[in-house]
Amino acid sequence: MIRLLLIEWNKIFYYQTARIFTILYFVMLILMGVGIAMIKPNVGEFSLNLAKLGMFNFPVVWQNMTYMFAIAKIFLAVIIITNVTNEYSNGTLKQNLIDGLSKREFIQSKILTNFVFASLSTLFVLVITFILGVFIFPNDNSFFSGVEFIGAYFLKLMLFFSICLFFSIFLKKSAFALLGIVVWWMIEKAFHLVEFMIYAFRLDWDFEKAAQTKFWISEYLPLNTSYNLIQFPEFEPMNFINGLEVFSLGKVDISFVIVAIVYTLLFWFLSFRLLKKRDL
Repeated sequence: MIRLLLIEWNKIFYYQTARIFTILYFVMLILMGVGIAMIKPNVGEFSLNLAKLGMFNFPVVWQNMTYMFAIAKIFLAVIIITNVTNEYSNGTLKQNLIDGLSKREFIQSKILTNFVFASLSTLFVLVITFILGVFIFPNDNSFFSGVEFIGAYFLKLMLFFSICLFFSIFLKKSAFALLGIVVWWMIEKAFHLVEFMIYAFRLDWDFEKAAQTKFWISEYLPLNTSYNLIQFPEFEPMNFINGLEVFSLGKVDISFVIVAIVYTLLFWFLSFRLLKKRDL
């Protein structure tokens, strides 16, 4: 394992673009943490202070911050995709295999890289959220309540990175891999639209009732599953006027957790099978 990590470290460290994107990513996380704390959106004639609205209070701060930070994962995705596709364009994959690295070890090294990036990002988000919730905007609520969103954040990254790994091996070019993920996202949205129309048809074209359907197959497609691990925080700004809680803590749906784990393992397996059967 250490040998594989050292191999990947040398590839990433000596690749300037990867270094730049990695630094930009973690700087962006810090800036996002600071920026979100300073945001004061306007609602009508009112200027809302998110801190006073309880955005950084435990336990809702876990959901709020992991949801926001997850948006920046595209920066790490670019590193992961280019790290794999460069193996083809630079011929390092073929050379590594000649030097004795097996295809299984190659996939394992990429999975380990994904794990390291996801772990570092999760640790970074944990520290930033902890600082915001404990030191900058302290409150009396329990620190541990809602911490499961940190685990969901890690799983969200691992699933998304496994999708990136598969498309990188499948399409071999960085631009094509990114485009492939975008096309797949569009396919999932189209599937959801078709599913919605089917529900509406069964309800005599009652679109309002169709929209209230609780179970959607399309919600369990890979990218949708990644998104649904951490739902958009429930936010009712008018509750502030009535002295009520503005942010409501959601929950991590165990069904999405299970499906996300299955998808992650599936994309690892498909990546290995694709690499194993393909001539380099």
